[in-house]
Amino acid sequence: MSQLDLAINRLDAAMARLDAAVAESAARGAKDKELLEHELAILRQTYDLLQTEARIVADQLDDVIDRLGDVAQVEAVGQS
Repeated sequence: MSQLDLAINRLDAAMARLDAAVAESAARGAKDKELLEHELAILRQTYDLLQTEARIVADQLDDVIDRLGDVAQVEAVGQS
């Protein structure tokens, strides 16, 4: 085998390794993208749940404030 044939064989092997590395990188990139999309979906769900909980707590606080106002008003009338 001539030196040219050896160089061509080495170049072919290097190209095959490069192709494999690019394919592995693309597959890993797709997997990472999938993982990030999944995590983003979970974060969106958590955000929605937290918004719902915040609304519930705000409504409950409004109710408590209204009741405290009513109690304060009754006590003010009773002390008059």
